[in-house]
Amino acid sequence: MTASADRGAWQKAIRRAQRGVEILCNLLFVIVFVVFLYKVAVRHTAGDAVAWADEVTVVLFIWIIFLANGFLVEDRRQICFDLVDRNLPPQGRRIVAVLRILLLGGIIAWSLPAAFDYILFLWRERTPVMLWRLDVVYFCFGIFLAATLVRWALRLFELSRSDWRNRL
Repeated sequence: MTASADRGAWQKAIRRAQRGVEILCNLLFVIVFVVFLYKVAVRHTAGDAVAWADEVTVVLFIWIIFLANGFLVEDRRQICFDLVDRNLPPQGRRIVAVLRILLLGGIIAWSLPAAFDYILFLWRERTPVMLWRLDVVYFCFGIFLAATLVRWALRLFELSRSDWRNRL
């Protein structure tokens, strides 16, 4: 297999994974909407508060936010402080991007074992209403950290290629 074909296979796999996460996030939003409608209907028809609905929507929003930011939202679409960066020439922007990835990626890589350890520790705790284990609820944070590291490693690879100007 040639390097070009190998790169194409990786890009296809990444696009497939991103599409899967996009579909999952959309389904989670649909569930949030249905639960919200149910909560409103019960409150107005029966005058009763549905406590589990709040918990479900919060947990689903946590999953949506971390999965979408880990897999779908590109770095250039993130809110950032770029007053200096945007005024630099392309080579300067490349250097700043590499330094940012190395600094933040290093911090995330350094904290990854402790983050996963804490997430796994949370099996002892449960949500107040649904009694869901918190390790399951917050596992999406570990997925986000790992996905971010992989995405940034791929970004470093892009910035090291000869056509890096097209990828800024």
